[in-house]
Amino acid sequence: MNSFRKEKENIVAEVKSNIENSSSLVIAEYRGLSVANFEELRKELKSAGVKIKVYKNRLFKIAAKDLGYEALESTLVGPNVFAFGGDDAISPAKIISKFSKKYPEVILKGGIYENQVIDSVEVQKVASLPSYEEALTMLASSLLGPLRQLSVGFKMLVDENKLVSEGEK
Repeated sequence: MNSFRKEKENIVAEVKSNIENSSSLVIAEYRGLSVANFEELRKELKSAGVKIKVYKNRLFKIAAKDLGYEALESTLVGPNVFAFGGDDAISPAKIISKFSKKYPEVILKGGIYENQVIDSVEVQKVASLPSYEEALTMLASSLLGPLRQLSVGFKMLVDENKLVSEGEK
């Protein structure tokens, strides 16, 4: 077998493995982005536990088709970067969306979220979702709200009773 063909088959297998083992995928075009800015994006994604790779679109199409994600084919035009989510499925979308606002050369194209192919609009919606930690904070805050109100009510009741008892003296 030709060594180039074997290498391409290994890349397709790697792409399949990355898609299957990731919680989400975001595809973005980076045409015109400087190397320094691309490295900044890479570092930010890596610190969030996101795997970032650049593959040839043709090889990525083969892997996506084998896994049943044929709908991604329309997004695979031009120089693309592929961000595979780790534990937090929202972080690739959040980071790349924030980065695309800072650097307009980065264009969100689509991806995979909860085993469904999504377009750029849906990637923006995913990016606006709260992260796991933010969701826990919101939950804790909503659970503490009634307790705070109850404690304020008890304090007002105690203060009123003190005023009444001081007035009797």
